[in-house]
Amino acid sequence: MNKVLLIILDGWGEGKKDYSNPIYLAKEKDFFEFIREHFPFYLLQASGIAVGLPWKEAGNSEVGHLCMGTGKVYYQNYPRITLSIKNGQFFENEVLISCLNHANKYKSRVHLIGLLTSGIVHASYEHLIALLEFFKKNNFKNVYLHLFLDGRDSPPQSGLDLLLKLEKDIERIGVGKIATLCGRTYGMDKNEYWKIKTQVAFYLITEGVGKEVSDYKEYIKKIYESNINFIDENLEPLVIDKEGIVKDNDAIFFFNFRADSMYQLAKAFLEIEFPYFQRTSKNNLFIASMTKYLEEIDYPVAFPPIKIKTSISKIIAENKLLQLKISEKYKAYHLTYFFNGFINEPHPGEYWKIIPSSEKNFRENPMLQSKLITEFILNAIKEGSYSFIAANYSAPDIIGHTGDINLAIKVVEGFNNELKKIYNEIIDRTEWFMIITSDHGNIENMINLKTGEPQTTHDVNPVPCYIINKKLYIETKTADLKIKEESVRGSLIDIAPTILKLLNLPIPEDFEGKSLV
Repeated sequence: MNKVLLIILDGWGEGKKDYSNPIYLAKEKDFFEFIREHFPFYLLQASGIAVGLPWKEAGNSEVGHLCMGTGKVYYQNYPRITLSIKNGQFFENEVLISCLNHANKYKSRVHLIGLLTSGIVHASYEHLIALLEFFKKNNFKNVYLHLFLDGRDSPPQSGLDLLLKLEKDIERIGVGKIATLCGRTYGMDKNEYWKIKTQVAFYLITEGVGKEVSDYKEYIKKIYESNINFIDENLEPLVIDKEGIVKDNDAIFFFNFRADSMYQLAKAFLEIEFPYFQRTSKNNLFIASMTKYLEEIDYPVAFPPIKIKTSISKIIAENKLLQLKISEKYKAYHLTYFFNGFINEPHPGEYWKIIPSSEKNFRENPMLQSKLITEFILNAIKEGSYSFIAANYSAPDIIGHTGDINLAIKVVEGFNNELKKIYNEIIDRTEWFMIITSDHGNIENMINLKTGEPQTTHDVNPVPCYIINKKLYIETKTADLKIKEESVRGSLIDIAPTILKLLNLPIPEDFEGKSLV
């Protein structure tokens, strides 16, 4: 019976053949050159919309492992909502319709609450405009906006320009009035400053407690001119339209798509037994949010969390095969919780070997616990009990984030030797297939060659994927095949069906990935 060993070199992408790339610069890389020359090789997309992230956004470990383990793209909140706007489903969303129906029934108003930003970290300007378009399509104009200025994910003093842009869109659409403004430090506090932050935003929106200004544009302009160090996030609470304060029977919709910074304010609106500050009761409010902010409270959510039905770990367990996950602690959550589709307990017959982080400084020991992970892999292969072994080596990603290209070269050469040991152990065991791949790029791009500065972030590069077994050995690859291997021929969601096919297990119909073999 076939067995599969999955090696994840965390943060190891396919880079350029130049001096920004430690993999290119390494002197000892004979093993990587050998397997690329003689075994099936693929470049896989590991960033952007192909793995459920916003377009052109660098990949990350959470999403990478989720795709590899579940064989499907689970769109993150921003692209998921944006795609629904583009295909029209947004304008048929049941929660938005319920919000509208409530306001129509009670002849009340709708309040949109969230971050006004040019970024796409917590909220999206595009999503706010789509909400205004939704109410226009339904001939409902009584919409008030309660906005938090940004200054973190947008330039420090970009709020006024965004407000001017929004005014033009409001005039074009014919829906929406700005009722209140304040900085995100109040409306989006997540440090439990309940009384000095969250309470301020809550009272602004529900009671109109704030500085009343007739011309907010002139007011903000004067702040900018008088203080070049002013940051939008600290804007004091401003009441722009007193009529826009929340009243009985109104509908409220929070439009941020990221939950963590909206938790406190949403809790102030939704929790019945609320201990942090006094609230004046408002009767018969309809309260909903773009995504789920509060797990402990049941309330309407336009885009609730997607439930993941299965994963390769679950399928392997259902077929009563033993499996082993090996990782040092730093990346363990990725290989267990995310790889298993947000399941935080091992399946029957699934074992986790979590190795404590190295006590040595990473400059003294750039390979971290890689040698120990290799030992556990070799012992598990020799033991012969497991049908599937997955191991995550975290050193490439951790050292990639340091920006130290000399350390990165040592890591590349270290893995050249570590993986050679594993190859030598399995190559004559024809039942074993070894897949070597990664979750995202990082270490292969360590220097910005235009500026000479260190590059320390993840990137949008594809990742390599080698499939190794004695029966797959290719003596000489054709010129056509080598050309094909230089182009991207799949994505991370193809890893799961490939593993299942090699194990001769059925591939679920709802898997979106395709087997590479």
